[in-house]
Amino acid sequence: MAALVLTHADLDHVGGAASLLAALEPATLVEPGFLARSAEYRAILDSAQVHGVTWRAARAGLALDLDGVRLRVLAPDSAWTAEQTGPNDASTILRVEYGDVSMLLVGDAERAQEAHLLDVLPVDALRADVLKVGHHGSRTSSTAPFLDAVAPTLALVSVGRSNRYGHPSPGVLAALAARGATVLRTDVAGTVVLRTDGRSLHVVTATRTWTQRPSRTAAPAGAAPSPR
Repeated sequence: MAALVLTHADLDHVGGAASLLAALEPATLVEPGFLARSAEYRAILDSAQVHGVTWRAARAGLALDLDGVRLRVLAPDSAWTAEQTGPNDASTILRVEYGDVSMLLVGDAERAQEAHLLDVLPVDALRADVLKVGHHGSRTSSTAPFLDAVAPTLALVSVGRSNRYGHPSPGVLAALAARGATVLRTDVAGTVVLRTDGRSLHVVTATRTWTQRPSRTAAPAGAAPSPR
């Protein structure tokens, strides 16, 4: 395994990560480094050390090329992370590019981090065919300017059935639908598997399988955060 990327240290995002490090022994662990006092986070760092996994801070500008797939970290940056009081808005923002297909994974980023991304990045750096919707579809995320910039054709909402938070927000679902995105929720569709050959997206759920072409090409390779 080449790399394990963690968005932030909340348990619903890193539960089991220590075991994954032990079982798969990736070459690199990438995570924001926003310190958490939980035993689970400490176990992740200990496991990485025991198994000789190189730790790297998820910082804007970091890029990994793996068998033709480019993983590009768009955020956070060090100055931004230092200003945060909670882990959500220090989430790893990861753009995945393969051929003509692009995906944007935003962890639990909320309004403030979305606005920061819009401030420091060219619009083309955010555009993506697939959006892993922020913070499980919470109303704290997915602002109109951010969705307009990403303009996804497929939006994935990772969320538990009948969760106590009321995720996903009806307003967020309506905003995605209004922009023409196909929305897949794990509480409704179950496990969602995406495959791509760099030209088309092949989508598999418990009840449906289909293939669609991306609506745009990937962002230029030079797209990178502007200096602050």
